Amino acid sequence: MENFDVTVIGAGLAGLYCARQLAGNGLKVLLVDRRHNLAQKIHTTGIFVRKTLEDFEFPPNCLGPVINNVSLYAPSGRAIHLRSDHDEFRIGRMGHLYQHYLTDCLDLGVCWRPATTYQDFNVQTATLRLSDGLVRTRYLIGADGSCSRVAVD
Repeated sequence: MENFDVTVIGAGLAGLYCARQLAGNGLKVLLVDRRHNLAQKIHTTGIFVRKTLEDFEFPPNCLGPVINNVSLYAPSGRAIHLRSDHDEFRIGRMGHLYQHYLTDCLDLGVCWRPATTYQDFNVQTATLRLSDGLVRTRYLIGADGSCSRVAVD
């Protein structure tokens, strides 16, 4: 049975970023996602606000043009127009961004298991059951979304 310091369930933006940071600090990391291809079934808007753009580095080729002029429409049709002198938003090309971060993870030694699902975790034995077998992990991170199966356990 393989042993890992940390297993991250979910390879969306949070899971990829977390796995990359942990592996970059020398930990042995397993990254698991039920999807075979991360560019499929993306469950985020990909809209990044200024604070996020200031706090995190994103590859320029993974971001669309700057947006600083927005119109919000109420169901009644009434609009509010917002303009800023700052670069307030950018739209992420999420498939490209996920692939970029996955490549970073692999370069840092992260073990990647696509098309694999979380089954359960035994805290007493630190054994994680996945759809493709068992592993041991010291820490388990649920980055599998708002309906996290990891959080339920």
